[in-house]
Amino acid sequence: MIFMAIKTFNLNTADLNFKNEVVAEEGGEHLKKCFQCSSCTLTCPVADVGLDLNPRNIIRQVLIGMRKEVLESKAIWQCVGCFECTDRCPQNVRFTEIIEVLRRIAVRESKNKDKNKRIRLSKEGKLKHSFDKRFTESVWLWGRTWEPEMIGRYFMYGRGFPFGALVGFKYISMIVGMIVKFKIEFFPPWNSKARKEVRAIFKKAKRIEQEIRV
Repeated sequence: MIFMAIKTFNLNTADLNFKNEVVAEEGGEHLKKCFQCSSCTLTCPVADVGLDLNPRNIIRQVLIGMRKEVLESKAIWQCVGCFECTDRCPQNVRFTEIIEVLRRIAVRESKNKDKNKRIRLSKEGKLKHSFDKRFTESVWLWGRTWEPEMIGRYFMYGRGFPFGALVGFKYISMIVGMIVKFKIEFFPPWNSKARKEVRAIFKKAKRIEQEIRV
């Protein structure tokens, strides 16, 4: 006899506006087109190896209002952005973009001043958000990524000081080896024109984001 664990959800606690919140974000417009055919899950390489990510389930959870459960899950941070699900979806739901929407909402709500509405990012979420932030900071500073500085900042700040710095020492030999083989640059890029152009893009994107929220 086979026993299966069944998870239940109290619909009385559902946030019925959650799906509308996702649809209102850039990239989430096609959420409600999903008819749960499972094409996304069947083609997902992450779901195939047995991790928590299940695209069909995440869409369903969003639609029925499982806001806290979705935003605090580690599943939304496991997507590798291969776009296989988007390519196979017959409804053009664009799950990869919806994942990015959920990540943005999760990070935003983890900083909510209202403690009752604040959500807790999973460990995977904290690390992924920290890496993305260091990547963005590096591009802002130099006009492109400078890997030694970006990696150093990630371990120093993203993983916590001083533990992050100690963990980072394990990678010093690898970084030196890559520098010696000219895989990454020892000196930072000094193209001031590129920095100005990139910063103009950042400022424009920030302005557009603020206009969309208004």
